[in-house]
Amino acid sequence: MEILENLYDIKHKNNHYHERKLSINSKKTLINGVKKSGKTSLIIDYLSNFIQDEILYIDLKDTRVDTKVIAKNLKNFLVNKPIKILVIENFDNSFELPKVEEIILTCFERIEGFETLTLYPLDFEEFISFDARHSNIEHIFQIYANTGSYPQVILNSSNSVHWSMQEMLHVMISDNTEFEIFKKFSEAQSSKISLFQIYNQLKSTIKISKDSLYKKVKKLEEEKMLFLVEKYGSPKSSKKLFLIDFALKNALTFKKEFLKRFENMVFLELMKKGYKIYYSDFIDLYIPKKNYGVLCIPFLPQEMIKLRLQKILVHVKELGIKKIDIVTVGNEGEFWLKNTKCSILPFWDWALQD
Repeated sequence: MEILENLYDIKHKNNHYHERKLSINSKKTLINGVKKSGKTSLIIDYLSNFIQDEILYIDLKDTRVDTKVIAKNLKNFLVNKPIKILVIENFDNSFELPKVEEIILTCFERIEGFETLTLYPLDFEEFISFDARHSNIEHIFQIYANTGSYPQVILNSSNSVHWSMQEMLHVMISDNTEFEIFKKFSEAQSSKISLFQIYNQLKSTIKISKDSLYKKVKKLEEEKMLFLVEKYGSPKSSKKLFLIDFALKNALTFKKEFLKRFENMVFLELMKKGYKIYYSDFIDLYIPKKNYGVLCIPFLPQEMIKLRLQKILVHVKELGIKKIDIVTVGNEGEFWLKNTKCSILPFWDWALQD
């Protein structure tokens, strides 16, 4: 009981919380967000609306906490306290949850009866609220493009961004082999890859089998550290790889490929809205459900963009695309490609539209 008494006595408070789009609205909430995406901050801010004596917050990864002791004593402990809200971070499903008025969990598994929320690092709109120092939208975009979307890195921007990202990644990916795999994948950001090619590149530098590689990549996918996007209508073709944060590649390699980073940035905006995304031979990102395609062309002028789209008219018709957004860094305009509306938008306008 002593562990639970000590945990109960801790009062949790967010001193500098920035509001997120995601909010807790259910009496049974499970947050399975990406590591370091701000789950704890979201929970602590929510708890600030309640009487502290009615809250019990437990993190099973706290080295001071013994999960077996918690499992054995939690139910009886709650009987003698006015606790209405129970929070268990890193819940491992190893014991039965007690009956409490409200329960908030964080874990990767889904649990029946709980509303599941997935929290990602910041999208561009959220980033703007984090950056109170600047008002020029183009300047904010430049900072975003170089800093990335992790709250921890952004709030610690007085230090080297690359060092902060590396330190954070080593905490998130503690397995050395897994870290090397993620580093190798980061080199292929926004590119088409096959796992067999990655395996052939890795086996000369680290000891790994194909089966082990596939298992670790699956784990990284499940943890949403990386995304492998299918080619539309061709699931056996090479997948296009995107990272959970577009700026991570710059922290892990010396390759400065803005076009790849920019496409990853655009992908994440769409992914965080819950769309099922594909790519095609000529469309960077394609959402069949909306008959919608996106091209990432940061610097090309409008006339050159028109010429490029004229060349893929047949492909656009075959996919049934009714709207194409061409996302840029500053250029804007609008035209029709037969029956398809084409809008040229700066990233900051495109990302902030409804």
